[in-house]
Amino acid sequence: MSFLNPLFLFGLAAAAIPILIHLFTRRRPRETRFPSLEFLSEVNRSEIRRLRIKQWLLLLLRTLAVMAVALAMARPALRGAAGLTSGAATSLVVLVDQSGSMGAGGGGATPGGGTLLLQARRVIEDLLTTLGPEDELLLVPYDRAPRPVTSEPSSDLPRLRAATQELVPTAETTDHAAALRFAAQALGRSRALNRELFWISDFQASGFGAPGLAGAAAVPAAPPGPWTEARVYLVPLAPVSRANVGLTGASLAPTESGSAIEVTAAAFGATPGDLAVEARDSEGDAEIGRGFLNLPERGETSTLLPLSKLPGQGGVAIIPDDALPLDNRRHFAAGRSGTVRLLLREDGPPSALRLALEAGAPASGLAVEVVTGPALASRIHDTDVVVLNDLDRLGSTELQAVLDFYRASGALFVVLGARADTAFWNASLLSELHAGVLGPIEQAPPGAAWRLLRAVAGHPVLAGFPARPGEPLSNARFRSVRAFGVAPGARTLLEFDRAHPALVEAPHALLFAAPLDPSASDFPVSGAFLPLLHQAMRVLGRGTAAASLAPGERYSAPASTGNWRIEDAAGREVPSRLTAAAGSERLVSEPLAAPGLYRVLLAGQVHSTFAVNPEVRESDLGAAPEPALVGAFPSGRARIIRPGADLAGRVREARYGRELWTWFVIAALVLLAAETLIARWGMAGRVAEPAPAGGA
Repeated sequence: MSFLNPLFLFGLAAAAIPILIHLFTRRRPRETRFPSLEFLSEVNRSEIRRLRIKQWLLLLLRTLAVMAVALAMARPALRGAAGLTSGAATSLVVLVDQSGSMGAGGGGATPGGGTLLLQARRVIEDLLTTLGPEDELLLVPYDRAPRPVTSEPSSDLPRLRAATQELVPTAETTDHAAALRFAAQALGRSRALNRELFWISDFQASGFGAPGLAGAAAVPAAPPGPWTEARVYLVPLAPVSRANVGLTGASLAPTESGSAIEVTAAAFGATPGDLAVEARDSEGDAEIGRGFLNLPERGETSTLLPLSKLPGQGGVAIIPDDALPLDNRRHFAAGRSGTVRLLLREDGPPSALRLALEAGAPASGLAVEVVTGPALASRIHDTDVVVLNDLDRLGSTELQAVLDFYRASGALFVVLGARADTAFWNASLLSELHAGVLGPIEQAPPGAAWRLLRAVAGHPVLAGFPARPGEPLSNARFRSVRAFGVAPGARTLLEFDRAHPALVEAPHALLFAAPLDPSASDFPVSGAFLPLLHQAMRVLGRGTAAASLAPGERYSAPASTGNWRIEDAAGREVPSRLTAAAGSERLVSEPLAAPGLYRVLLAGQVHSTFAVNPEVRESDLGAAPEPALVGAFPSGRARIIRPGADLAGRVREARYGRELWTWFVIAALVLLAAETLIARWGMAGRVAEPAPAGGA
């Protein structure tokens, strides 16, 4: 026997109350001496014994009644096979994966066809048929985060069925660990005798936070939870094929002959060979380019599609449908609407930095506006990134404008070259950025030079550059650099050597500590110069090196006061708001759920567009091994259960146990009733009739 509310067992101490009352209220007979006993009646000793037995019996009944009430409140339960006659309540937590990969076509052992999520809905319907009058179920759809249908387990079957029918695949990534932590907490709060977790998913390996791993290493141990007291059912759903190709990038690229679109794709167990890809204009849905991707079996590939015309607002790249339709379309923004707007402040003739930033526009995705000091303050509110190139100092008005822009989360790119006044920059902008301390110009020894070395791995600014940490990013040689002491909160991305950082990252800011003119280095004419600059501007302007946002992210951009509106491809409004900080305003949207091309309108006119596309890791349909899934839970607590017509019957057969609290309540009532009857018995005893007066 076990107790579902064991704390109420302390109520058994209340059984001592009747005993204490009996002990403190018991009367002791007083002995009184009489001079004569001739007038006393003979005492019936058997009657005294009967009264004592009655008192002890009443005491026993009252004590047992209190104990029965305390045990009932503790909810005792018997564990053991009870079959279909089980009387114990069951609390179910149903985790159902609704991430992007669940939109794949179902197959394998899953009957009925349709997408994996459609088959998951059938499994949930089967589970609902197993619920009894006392049972309850918590339905928890999840992708990157759990989204329970109700706050607590519910027995409202119509509501649960309606929520089940509304489940559709999202475009977001999978986070199995977050969902399992939520389920552990929900099961821990339940006090039902039978606690069950049903986990319905394709168990995508990348959803465990370890994309590309295979075997048990891809499945971490289950988080702390009541796993030894619950039954865990893993319901794996398998797609028709796990071989899949997903588009991972589509962006305009400048070419010598005109405009083109660079399309990248990732193959996961695909058949090697050519795969047709086409580009369409979002406005008229007309084909504007066609070509082929040379697919490997696994890995990435890319191609350039020459465009017959430059799309006005954006377009979409398309490949034929395969296992997962979600990633076979890749949207891209074009023109001014798809660009990162740069405000460049520099002195003198056009620099190598300016020429590199302007190269390839507008297909490069960068729009450069060069301003003088007086114009900077008036133009800074309509830009994504402010670029300050080798300036001696800033005037007070423009310095304040730059500081306000940065405090409002605006992005900065600062080149600290030979002209930079050390005292000014250390006392103003570098102090605000908490980036470090600028030092003097240092020259390389005669015949020697510094090279640009990678200092970190995995940073989006350096995405696509093959060098590993400690290796040269290019063969460029620097003859002069600036001394720079990096602050504790900043990070060095590139360095000349351990004592000389080159590219330093502060919050939404990058600083290059060396001159970028041909007299100081040959870096501006190297092959890494232009792509590194363009990559850095995209990261600063969008917060990512990707040309689009991912589902679940928010759109954010500087915006002036006005009537702003964000629309999806169908013209539906996306909730957004203007937020103000330090005198600057930004337009921020709610999380964006659906992939597609979105338009930003100001006073009814298109101001910009941006794209939302699924993340690449959702394209990898590889599943975690089933033994590793079972092994993530305590031994013997988890089992694989296949969908099918007999699923409901198999679940019912596994349930066991009976709660006994109702029997203890009945026992308490019977004991109290018996106590009342025994207490009243004998109270209406015979009373001796008085002797007749004056007797005859």
